[in-house]
Amino acid sequence: MEKFGDIINVNTPVLICFYSEGIENSLRMDSELREVSAALKDRVKVVKVEINRNKELSKALKISTLPTVIIFNNFSLIWRGEGFRDSKELLMELNKFL
Repeated sequence: MEKFGDIINVNTPVLICFYSEGIENSLRMDSELREVSAALKDRVKVVKVEINRNKELSKALKISTLPTVIIFNNFSLIWRGEGFRDSKELLMELNKFL
């Protein structure tokens, strides 16, 4: 995985989904993230982070519930949702910053 600072150092909002492959709600997020990515195309960056492969980052961001979705804009955490979130909710939050 590239450095976290590089991931959020873009001119668009960044939606990061922390997940684990063994958790059903994490797997359900795949289709929701694809819908968000398709709807907003290059206006948003969507990144999935598997917590077991990125333990330090998960610990630093205090990820305790999976999935957890975080939106960054201009290096700032602007929204956080724990548990399954549908594409409508994610699009609503992202559209506030587009």
